[in-house]
Amino acid sequence: MSTDPLMGEIAGPGSGPPLSGPGVTAPSLSGAGRRFLSDILVELGFVSDEDAERAVEAARHPGMTPEKVLIEGGIITEDQLSRALAERYGLDHIDLTEFPVDTSAAALLRKTAAKRYMAAPVGFAEDGALVLAVSDPADSLGLSDIAVMTKLPVRPAVAARSQIAKLVDTLSFMVEPTQGTSESVSTVIIPPDGDVHEEPAAGPAPVEEAAAAPSADGAGERELARLREELAMALVDRDEAKARLEKHGEQTASEHERELEEALSTLKLEHERALAGAEATAEEALRAERASAQQALTSQRANHEEALQVERAKSDETLQAERAKSDETLQAERARSDEALETERAKRVDEVEAERARTAEAIDAERERHAKELEALRARLTEELDAARADASSAREESAAEAAAPVADPADRARIEQLERELAEAREQLDLTADADRRAEAARAAHAALREESERQAQVHALTERELRAELEQVRAELDRMRGELGSRSEPAQTTGE
Repeated sequence: MSTDPLMGEIAGPGSGPPLSGPGVTAPSLSGAGRRFLSDILVELGFVSDEDAERAVEAARHPGMTPEKVLIEGGIITEDQLSRALAERYGLDHIDLTEFPVDTSAAALLRKTAAKRYMAAPVGFAEDGALVLAVSDPADSLGLSDIAVMTKLPVRPAVAARSQIAKLVDTLSFMVEPTQGTSESVSTVIIPPDGDVHEEPAAGPAPVEEAAAAPSADGAGERELARLREELAMALVDRDEAKARLEKHGEQTASEHERELEEALSTLKLEHERALAGAEATAEEALRAERASAQQALTSQRANHEEALQVERAKSDETLQAERAKSDETLQAERARSDEALETERAKRVDEVEAERARTAEAIDAERERHAKELEALRARLTEELDAARADASSAREESAAEAAAPVADPADRARIEQLERELAEAREQLDLTADADRRAEAARAAHAALREESERQAQVHALTERELRAELEQVRAELDRMRGELGSRSEPAQTTGE
């Protein structure tokens, strides 16, 4: 908890006992304070990367922020934005639709101040700090003002702006002071312990509004701090005077109180004049700073455009060089592929033709040899068959004659047996002739097999040609892919330039 005797006490992130209860969410991201709010929304899963980039691009217009673009576009809700703000500043997030609000805490603050700073007291922490639901945790000056008004350490927690506005309209705040002719009023502050203190206000709403206005210059801040210190000291003197007045009687107390009220009115006027001067100085400094920032932005844009043009020219040159190199590589690869294809095709054609010639020669030679053997065999078998037939006829005639007459000569019997043997040999020759026919049929089958092998070689040649063409198409596809990558490299550079 950070303590400032002039600005009040504000609990820092992680200080004091943790808040608990329904609707309370502790921060969960590490290092969120060093990141942009749009990045935190993406990490929490409330928006996509594309929506965040579009919001950042749209927020370049004056008066727009990425979170405002996302809210107006209906991409996120106010509750999601408040959750991201809580993560950004390391604070707890409160969902006021679920959190049990302690309505007695609202009696410590006036409704005008709650609406001005869009903050609502919702309870007390275990260490006695006032739990304050705020929509803008970066408004440290407003938190300090509320700490001074309530005389309590303040523990901020982030809630949706619409929920805070709705809660402010329903809570019972401190009674607003009535404006008199002197415009000096007294307010009653009821702290959590129940003690009642009467406190003259330092001034109506304009003083608080002036105190809440951000100052861009250190001198104005120091002057405002000095005036607040004087106001605090005057309040202390007022309390001491009241104690003395209670001892010396009602009349003396009234006179002293009037003097104190006059002193406070004078201090109020001085405070208002000092604040008005500080505001004027801050406004001038802000205008000067804005003009300087505008000039710096214009100069930076010009430098950026110039660097972008140079980078785009370099990218175009590199792209053209890479494209030319890719075209040359593609042409060379195509020439090599075509040459290899033609060489392989010629080689395959020569092999097929040679194989066909060898096969045809072998078939013709085998056919001629078998034809000669078959003719010789047929001629020999025909002669032997004719001789056998003649011998068989003569044998039959002799057998018939012998059958008619008794066989007396053993030589005739031997002759008959010899003829029978020759007849058996003739039959064997006939079998050999049939075997020769079978061999001729086998030769024709071998010829058919050689023809089929020739056709198979032709199919192998066609398949090889298709494979080579497929490899060529693959090489061309790879070169087209390289061209696409080169084109995609050039597109980001052009997009960045635009």
